[in-house]
Amino acid sequence: VGDLIASGLPGFYAYHMAIVQRFYLDRLRIPRDRFRFAELDEHERAFYNKVHFDIQVRQDSLGGFKEVGGVHYRTDHDLTGHAAGSKKDLAVLVGGRKVLPHVIELSFGVDRNLWALLDAGYEIAKERAVLRLPPALAPIDLGVFPLLSKGGMPERAETLHRELRTDFDTFYDDAGSIGKRYARMDEIGTPFCATVDHTTLDDGTVTLRERDTMAQVRIPAQSLAATLRGLIHGHANFKDLGPAVARS
Repeated sequence: VGDLIASGLPGFYAYHMAIVQRFYLDRLRIPRDRFRFAELDEHERAFYNKVHFDIQVRQDSLGGFKEVGGVHYRTDHDLTGHAAGSKKDLAVLVGGRKVLPHVIELSFGVDRNLWALLDAGYEIAKERAVLRLPPALAPIDLGVFPLLSKGGMPERAETLHRELRTDFDTFYDDAGSIGKRYARMDEIGTPFCATVDHTTLDDGTVTLRERDTMAQVRIPAQSLAATLRGLIHGHANFKDLGPAVARS
């Protein structure tokens, strides 16, 4: 931010650029090398914008960096027009001095940003397809599976599914092998899967699997909701949950 201000940008404008960058890198989890700002000169930007930076994300499916939003410093253009049209004084007092507020506009294209997430997150490696959506944006939070369709596992898994779906978007699946069920969740971006197995029936723990690394840990089923909430909102790290276990 200091460098932006030193280059001549207003402090409030530099602040909002920093907030936008943090949103893309930390919340949307766009890789740093895929994100950039691009300044428009006086011949490219709208006449009422004093400063205009496009927000761009590299999208390989579209051939490179593409605009997904913008940060626009519109000065007092908007309120000057409103004041003239309404014939009202829209100035405010700041430190005993009348000031006509300036406007900074943050503009984002929803469809453009969704496509950018799909472009950055979808990957086919060997025979595995995975959509690496940020957990907070994934349409399904958790897949819930019984390891086998016998021995009381389906009933225990269905109970867990019913308990969790009041607070999370969960999906129950008992069709096919456990590997194929994991693969189906990976393809649609589900970040985590919980599996009920023989050990669950003995000690009440379940296997929790992370989509991106395919790592698995065992945690108590009763703490799954709190653990999942922390993982989705970035308050917990999967690698800190405990020792990895062999993959199902």
